[in-house]
Amino acid sequence: MASRFRHKYRIETTRLNGYDYSKPGNYFITICTKDRKPSFGEIIDEKIKLSEKGKIVTECWLDLPNHYPNINLDEFMVMPNHFHGIIIIRNGSDNNLKHGLSEIIRAFKSFSSRRINKLNTLDVETGLRPVSTSTTSNIWQSRFYDRIIRSDNELNRIRLYIKNNPNKLHHCRRSDPFRNTENFRNFVYDKYRNE
Repeated sequence: MASRFRHKYRIETTRLNGYDYSKPGNYFITICTKDRKPSFGEIIDEKIKLSEKGKIVTECWLDLPNHYPNINLDEFMVMPNHFHGIIIIRNGSDNNLKHGLSEIIRAFKSFSSRRINKLNTLDVETGLRPVSTSTTSNIWQSRFYDRIIRSDNELNRIRLYIKNNPNKLHHCRRSDPFRNTENFRNFVYDKYRNE
């Protein structure tokens, strides 16, 4: 029975085949909320106004270097239904604790989900958690998009894309031009190539 469905419902990885994601480098990541639900805030006048959940995501992102001293954080943006960020991994050859990108993102999603679920279970009037806290839910989609940043020019284009993301979302509310990876990739590379 197990072989009957083998490879039928398998989702291919989006990671670069054979690449060691614990290698030192700059990585651009995008994580969407589950079902693209706008949980982290709203765009008002081309700026993001974060909800409590969005503020928790920001705090958890900024706290990552305390858990992973081998990383630096660069530009990031919490959007209503997704998150963009740049992580710089600085694993050296003498470093015994090499944390890769997937481990770091797993922790970020776990830390933020736990805190958001705790927020969801608080009684608004008393500020206390009810006896049963089984109302946890998935905040994030199970996967994430990554891009290995290969040059300073590309890094600067992606930084600009992240900074301008609230403005772009404001103008693209009715359609999602980045629903597929190819559209997103083309936008980042073409839009900011000469700026």
